[in-house]
Amino acid sequence: MTVSPIGGGDLSSKEFGDEGPIPFQYPSYFSCSNVYTLTALPDTEGGYVFDYWTIQTATGTTASSSTTITVPVAEDKTVTAHFVDPSTVISVYYPHVTTRSPWQTEIALVNTSSNQAVTGVLKAFSDTGTLVDIMDITLARNGRRQIIVASEFPRHAEIGYFVFVTDVNAIRGYTKLYQSGVYRTAIPAVTENNASDVYISHIASNDTFWTGISLVNTNLASKRPTITFNDGRTYSLTMAPGEHKFFTIDSLFGGQPQPDIKSGVISNAAGIIGLELFGTDTQLDGILLTDDTTSTIYYPHVADMTKWWTGIVAYNPANTACAITITPYSAAGQALTPSSVNIGAKAKYVGVVKNLGLPADTAWFKIDAAQPLSGFELFGTLDGKQLAAYAEGSGAGAKRGVFAKIEKSGWTGIAFVNTESTAASVTLTAYSNSGTALATKAISVGTHAKVVNLAENIFAPQSITNATYIAFTSSRNVVGFQLNGSSDDTMLDGLPSLK
Repeated sequence: MTVSPIGGGDLSSKEFGDEGPIPFQYPSYFSCSNVYTLTALPDTEGGYVFDYWTIQTATGTTASSSTTITVPVAEDKTVTAHFVDPSTVISVYYPHVTTRSPWQTEIALVNTSSNQAVTGVLKAFSDTGTLVDIMDITLARNGRRQIIVASEFPRHAEIGYFVFVTDVNAIRGYTKLYQSGVYRTAIPAVTENNASDVYISHIASNDTFWTGISLVNTNLASKRPTITFNDGRTYSLTMAPGEHKFFTIDSLFGGQPQPDIKSGVISNAAGIIGLELFGTDTQLDGILLTDDTTSTIYYPHVADMTKWWTGIVAYNPANTACAITITPYSAAGQALTPSSVNIGAKAKYVGVVKNLGLPADTAWFKIDAAQPLSGFELFGTLDGKQLAAYAEGSGAGAKRGVFAKIEKSGWTGIAFVNTESTAASVTLTAYSNSGTALATKAISVGTHAKVVNLAENIFAPQSITNATYIAFTSSRNVVGFQLNGSSDDTMLDGLPSLK
């Protein structure tokens, strides 16, 4: 058996009669018992912490996050302790994973850097925060990796969430949760931890809709977050370090729907990340749960009302009422007649666009508020079969980003809104998983104008058949998002451009 450390630390083992660290390979003839108890000793003065063990045998590699492990003797076994400097670690979280039938989970990682490859470790954790498995991943410049969890992780049923750990801040991605032929949702991976109160801007718990909450405690200590609902009721939960919890709103109240609960705020939530899901028997969607608020929210698309409905949520988390101004725009960027309303404390401006009294030629709109809000946009088909959500969360938009997946068994729609008062020049590049640029297209987006089209039409006559995602750069701030629909018109998901 070979044992060695990687990084800033050493090892100790009483089985060798040495109480101190042994930072080198153990010769196989030091076998004084049938098992070895090994303890990882990080170089704390150098700023290092213990990360995880890997145990490699002829049949594969397993992992453990326990500081001390006990392993049987074997000449063909390699045991390695990994240490890291937390100040150099970049963590990307996929905070909810389930493969319990009929659910499946897909995740994706995109290297947004055109200058360097990214190497890291994808760690799979159980709901209790125990390390279940690891996967070493290297992504070429502009490379992408898509993973069907049940296909690539033998112990997939034990996985509650993933963390991709690297030292380069260039990875973006998504989690896609679905039931084949029924529904699905896509939610961005978490690249920024929450530092304050987290907002649940929309809750639907009634005879038709259910709402589920998924939370992960990323702290090294236990945490006790409290959810305060809009009707004043509260619910507190204790979360151990690394623990993942998923629950539905009705499960907190004896399994009974709670139609009076419309929103909530999670306090004592620093280091708590997560997402919410809401759905029916035939529709599903979800958004990240964040501490982000902004005084301007962009709603960059109003769908064709002959087939689709468009819904919006603008949530006021403050304890005082808030005045908002709704400014609609035509597709060409013409500002249409604005309107103003008030949102009460802890209340929402919510509804279907066609019922909000906006001008008939509204292609998109924005909400300006006297104090910060949280919100998102919903798209659904009138036949009740498809639902998708979009939550921007970036304020004025961005000058670069990626649309992380081109749908191969259906269609992908792309939309851009120019949030500035000067025309934007946008360059889109379609990439393969290997990071090869397959097509490039430059488009102009006028002042406050919107461009929306199918991905293949944007690049025509160039072919993007072999492309898997799209990156863009822009001379002005733009708000972009994508919709992916299945060819059988049963499943739909939406994602903002990932920055």
